[in-house]
Amino acid sequence: MLRPTWKPTRTFQPMQLVDVLTDLLRRSLPLDLQHTRLTPEDVWEVLAYAAVRQQTIEGACQALEGAPSGNRLREVLAEALPPLPQLQGQLNTVLRRQLPRALWQKRRPFHLALDLTLIPYHGQPQADPAELLRANSRSGTTHFHGYATAAIVHHRRRYTLAVYWVRGGYTMAQVAGRLLDRVQRLGIPVKQVYADAGFCTVDVLRLLRRRQLPYLLPLPVRGRTGGVRKLLGGRKSYWTTYTLNSSRTNRITVPVVVVQRYLKDRFGHRGRKWFAFVVAGLPPSTTPAQVFEWYRRRFAIETGYRQMHHLRARTASRSPVLRFLLVGLAFLWLNLYFSVRQALGLSVGSPDPAPPRPITLTQLSLALARTLETLHGLVPIDLRQPLKALS
Repeated sequence: MLRPTWKPTRTFQPMQLVDVLTDLLRRSLPLDLQHTRLTPEDVWEVLAYAAVRQQTIEGACQALEGAPSGNRLREVLAEALPPLPQLQGQLNTVLRRQLPRALWQKRRPFHLALDLTLIPYHGQPQADPAELLRANSRSGTTHFHGYATAAIVHHRRRYTLAVYWVRGGYTMAQVAGRLLDRVQRLGIPVKQVYADAGFCTVDVLRLLRRRQLPYLLPLPVRGRTGGVRKLLGGRKSYWTTYTLNSSRTNRITVPVVVVQRYLKDRFGHRGRKWFAFVVAGLPPSTTPAQVFEWYRRRFAIETGYRQMHHLRARTASRSPVLRFLLVGLAFLWLNLYFSVRQALGLSVGSPDPAPPRPITLTQLSLALARTLETLHGLVPIDLRQPLKALS
């Protein structure tokens, strides 16, 4: 049996990525630009530069010589962008078109991760207080813009399937329901659902039970005594049941696995540490150690959510539409990055040296930034008076 090896593909051209994403956006998210010389390609390229440089639109326009002023670009976008529900559907259409063809051909079930991403916001809402979510203080604020996402792992690569804007007043069951509905419409079978402790509510667990979906969620530990803390003890890991209550009449009893791990300076701890997980639909022979290792897959998926912030343009705008566009574009760039990693090394059956070093997100960002700087030019820096150090 031949050992799988790697075969390098043709030379990678960063401008091809810009053209690919621009073409997708042109077909699925057309911009009706009025009373301007700007083209949709100009707009998407400036937003791409702001994304890979993690800058504001104003900063990107000031850096690129061929770009318009930041105010003008924001005015053009404000007039050209559709309402947020329509923009949401268009961005999800682009996400669907980015999925690899092999995903549709094999039709095997996938591990699905649900997540709620909160971006801190300092300021007042644009029109409606429901534009903002309230949560525990972070980055000096308790107000956030929320975005719910669903992602899968395909050949060790994460792909975002859907992204939704979350209004204030939404329950976690409503958020999970919208994401699961989107995955069902895509026709992607789900092997198991992973989510963080925020989704571990009575209504969400009832939703997953009604849809007969296997799931694995961490059980949140609240308070100093009682409740879940009573489960965190003993000599070894074990299985049990626990009843979650949201009111006197709304409760659910679920299987729980309590896992004991010995940590050696891992996760900032040393010695024994307990973890509790709510599970359903797992094979009868599953051990607590296997449950812990399976949930670690979610951390691999969550890496994609952290990487999204490395491809997200910043803004101080109050507009939820513009903010949602920048977040959606970040997930589009991230899906494109994973496709590039797959295309740069293909497994073949002939002997070959060690696989090439995979391209990193930082390398991709730098390559895209340099390509766009070459295309549009950088604004020269003029000195008011000569410097002795440069003479």
